[in-house]
Amino acid sequence: MSAHHKAVSRHRWQLAQQRELARWTGPEALHRAREHARKVYLPHLRRHTEHLPDEMEVLEIGPGPVCAASMLEKGRKTYVDPLSDDFRRIYPGELPEGNYLVAMAEQIPCPDHSFDCIIALNVLGYVLNPELVLNELERLLKPGGVLFVGMTVFSSLEARLQYFLHRCLPSLGPEGRPYCYSYDGIRRTLERHFEIRRDIRLNTGLQGWQAWLGRQERLFVCGPKGRRPSSGSP
Repeated sequence: MSAHHKAVSRHRWQLAQQRELARWTGPEALHRAREHARKVYLPHLRRHTEHLPDEMEVLEIGPGPVCAASMLEKGRKTYVDPLSDDFRRIYPGELPEGNYLVAMAEQIPCPDHSFDCIIALNVLGYVLNPELVLNELERLLKPGGVLFVGMTVFSSLEARLQYFLHRCLPSLGPEGRPYCYSYDGIRRTLERHFEIRRDIRLNTGLQGWQAWLGRQERLFVCGPKGRRPSSGSP
């Protein structure tokens, strides 16, 4: 997917939201997702926030019911998800404490430079307009802050094929995601807004046809452009 592609329709995005809700069918699904986040993402989140203060402000966009930010021992947590109320109904009493905002990631009701740490795991492929989301994250990240972007990346060929498939048959597509990024595509997109400080290939055990197609799970650790973190950070 290229940032120059036209943003998907609201109908296409709503289809993806419906599919996202359908994924969460019971406590076992939530348990598996949280264990995955704890095993795959948490070590990197901890390592690259060591330099941030204990009272850091943390924003997670599109956390679903998993809320990976809650696994960090420090910081005040804010979660932005248009489906937060739905997840509360599906998993009553299971969502961790924090400030929940039922809002679109393209327009987050918080002041500029509000957050030391922003987490966006498996989100950019499912939003209405990724470029607007990145504009918001750029606005909200503090000068010394860190942004985590985790996502599946596709081969250039598959990303291009999925783009045309979505345009012709919008109800189809892998996992219902509106956007499929190639590795080079997501790097170029992020580099327009942030400095990529670490680019990590995650060991998530992709097998079978997904591995054959060249899909990878990546985590990008980013900071504001033109600024370096203090010593002891990545």
